[in-house]
Amino acid sequence: MLFERALPSASPERQTHAVAEPGIEAVRAARQELDAVIEEIRGVEGFEQFLAPPTFDDILRTAGLSPLVYFAAADQGGVALVVRDGDVRHVPLEELSAEKLRSRVQAHLDAYTAYRREGDVGQQGWSESLSEVTRWLWTSAVGPVLNVLTDAGEAVFVAGGLLGLLPLHAAWTEDPSTPTGRRYALDQLTISYAPNARALQVARDLAETVSGCRLLAVVEPAPVDAPPLLFARWEARGFAAGAGLHAIELPGVQATPLRFRDHAPESEVLHLACHGWASLDDPLSSGLLLATGRRVVLGELMEMRLRVRLAVLSACETALPGTELPDEVIGLPTGLLQAGVAGVVASQWAVLDRATAMLMTEFARRWAAGKLSPGVALRHAQQWLRDTTNAQKRAHWLAALHEEPTLPAEVVEEFVAALSFVEPDRRDHEDLVAWAAFAHLGA
Repeated sequence: MLFERALPSASPERQTHAVAEPGIEAVRAARQELDAVIEEIRGVEGFEQFLAPPTFDDILRTAGLSPLVYFAAADQGGVALVVRDGDVRHVPLEELSAEKLRSRVQAHLDAYTAYRREGDVGQQGWSESLSEVTRWLWTSAVGPVLNVLTDAGEAVFVAGGLLGLLPLHAAWTEDPSTPTGRRYALDQLTISYAPNARALQVARDLAETVSGCRLLAVVEPAPVDAPPLLFARWEARGFAAGAGLHAIELPGVQATPLRFRDHAPESEVLHLACHGWASLDDPLSSGLLLATGRRVVLGELMEMRLRVRLAVLSACETALPGTELPDEVIGLPTGLLQAGVAGVVASQWAVLDRATAMLMTEFARRWAAGKLSPGVALRHAQQWLRDTTNAQKRAHWLAALHEEPTLPAEVVEEFVAALSFVEPDRRDHEDLVAWAAFAHLGA
């Protein structure tokens, strides 16, 4: 099953240090081992309900705040189950067959592998692949759901199995009235993700009790066998200032696993501007690359007993899950929700360094100044990055020197300098590669 067992039938560029080559068959082969790990985790005190299926009452309670949408592919076509106002609505998805989804995801993974191998040379091919698969997502999965959520301001998508590898929030259709000529799913409503209703409700309950005042920033750990993150320090300073928070910084050689483990349990916001990776065939080995090339993997993060309002994983591939599991999708964000993090912002592919620094800074400003939820703030920041011209961005950052929350002058100078030698009327960040990688999970 790709949705929760309790749900009834429906009623009326940051590069990683290594290149993975995931294949669907290899992912399936890890299933038995992963199940054993899950059972082992459930034996730890406090984790008895780890990935446990919720009851239908759990689902209805969670859907009371915003609709829950479950997606599933099947042999003869898929289905979306929209849980809202105490009812479950069945939305047929005739184009979302298991075979078509499998083919699309394999092509998506192949294109991404080529992009990782070829770097900037392969970016055009990766862009075209993203554009193709997200257009298909509109017609096969997301568009029909949006048609029944026309009056909803937000929704939480539960997309299990292979569908969890695809950016549903970036599904699009043509719209000549928009700056890009496209209307994306996130233009219609705020889309967050969750592994299941139980995890989402726990995240929401936690979000109400954690203030989010103490920030820990991991900034370009060094030395590492990976390309430098030239904008990471400006992003970290921009994020902290934008959010109005004083940060404990672990830059460079200070960003060791030991120091991270010491500070993370005392922090309420985590901003990780570093390299990361996703291991699709062994998702509990996905993790972050810290100083001296040492790693912190998902299994270790889940042992830290955190109480964090928001974790921003500004690293590549941090939202990629393991795939083809019976009920859940497991990846860094899902594991962090289980470990005591209320909300996670993470990326689904290797992100562009400069664009990410601007996006995360703007996200923090909107989250703090507008008193918006993380999901809404991320949506607005992505729309801003996508739709504004280079000249508009330059003016925006200059104005930030005199607006609240005020940005440090050195951050503004770096952003303005990056925009000073490009065509002012062009939208350099409208491509999916630049803005669509990040997704919000949890509360």
